[in-house]
Amino acid sequence: MTEDYRQTFRLSFISGASPLVVPPTWELLAQLRSAAPWDEASIHPAESDFPRVHINWHQAAFFNVHCFENAVSLGQFLVTALEFSPPSIEINLGGQALERWRRELFVSEVLATEALEHFLDHGELKPLLSWIGAGQFPRETIWQDRGEREAWQRTNRR
Repeated sequence: MTEDYRQTFRLSFISGASPLVVPPTWELLAQLRSAAPWDEASIHPAESDFPRVHINWHQAAFFNVHCFENAVSLGQFLVTALEFSPPSIEINLGGQALERWRRELFVSEVLATEALEHFLDHGELKPLLSWIGAGQFPRETIWQDRGEREAWQRTNRR
């Protein structure tokens, strides 16, 4: 793809109101590091929903990159390895569930940059990197509805 293709992508944050032109990757990652813990960036073409990538920052674990190449894709997560450690990173899924995910689902700034640069240039995940489908990695559910969340909050007040 060309540099013109890169310019068709728009960036939005859960916390933001309107789509923005995608800044240089280093600047986007810096914005994510300083965003609210629940915030997430989404990048997709201005005139369509796909291809799309979601990326967020987790203080204890680095970047989480989730790429959807088309409308039927459940998405692929960028991973550091295909062998997984025990679940240890708590992830709040938009207030719908709290899960523990494997550390390998969180990548360094270098790896996130490589994946995002390729996505912005080609509109696809970089095939030379390691990816895993959204339903293909083990996870641990802590709570998954309002009742379970409220019970968990009562017993885990900090």
